[in-house]
Amino acid sequence: MKTHLLLEKAYVYPINQEQVNFTGYNFNVQKGYWVNDTSMQPLVLNPLVQKPRSKKCDRETGEDQKGE
Repeated sequence: MKTHLLLEKAYVYPINQEQVNFTGYNFNVQKGYWVNDTSMQPLVLNPLVQKPRSKKCDRETGEDQKGE
């Protein structure tokens, strides 16, 4: 049985499996965010830590990647 034309011709984007390294951080339930164990600095303020990505990386409609 043949597959649908869109399934045959559609480009399949590679999925980036980026894992955030939470080593040295604990989630503070009262504050609602990850903090450093030693400096008590929030994770989002550390420029060296790879942050979780948002839905802005979606490629469903291509709206976020107009130059493609």
